[in-house]
Amino acid sequence: MDEMHFFLGMLISLFVIADPFGMVPVFLSLTDGAERKWCNRQARKCAINVFILMTVFFLGGSWVLEFFGFTVHAVELAGGLIVGSIGWSCMNPKPPLSDTEHAECRERADVSFVPLAMPIIAGPGAIAVLLTKASHLHNDDASLLAWGLGMVAILAVTISTWVCFRGADIVHKCLGPSGLKAMTRIVGFILICIAAQMVIDGVVGLIHDHFPDVLVKSS
Repeated sequence: MDEMHFFLGMLISLFVIADPFGMVPVFLSLTDGAERKWCNRQARKCAINVFILMTVFFLGGSWVLEFFGFTVHAVELAGGLIVGSIGWSCMNPKPPLSDTEHAECRERADVSFVPLAMPIIAGPGAIAVLLTKASHLHNDDASLLAWGLGMVAILAVTISTWVCFRGADIVHKCLGPSGLKAMTRIVGFILICIAAQMVIDGVVGLIHDHFPDVLVKSS
């Protein structure tokens, strides 16, 4: 396994799915009017929660699949559909939270776990990618270096989330509403491409496992 190729693929996939820059307006709306110290604490706790969630699903991903009896190809297919829907929603942006959900979150004393960490940053799309990557590493008997680089990718996304939320006002002023919308649409297109590749890998893997003669005849 090419560890660096795996690292870059995982880092890019997680970063565009988490989209910390695009979630800055959500963070600002949930913390509007609050004290700066409380906002900074929410940004820090959110990053910690994201790191814990992603680490659990990455390191325990293969055991999760074995427990439920899922194959990696099934996760690739399901994950591709989820990531594709996220990408489509980015291309046609809508508020990630409804007015009712937003009002409920504003009443919470802590928004760092729900909804910021889960499901906004470490949501179903990120979990699908983590399960898929972990399963590939487990099936390929990957080295500790590959697992370590996966953890570095998670840490990089976590730090990016903390930086974006900690400096949310600065990010919003620098990019502006138009810049954030443009970035969101670019991220959406990349997500759709990632989703297409996940679905292709899943379909090819399923055909290889259940209908190997089809691939032999086509080759």
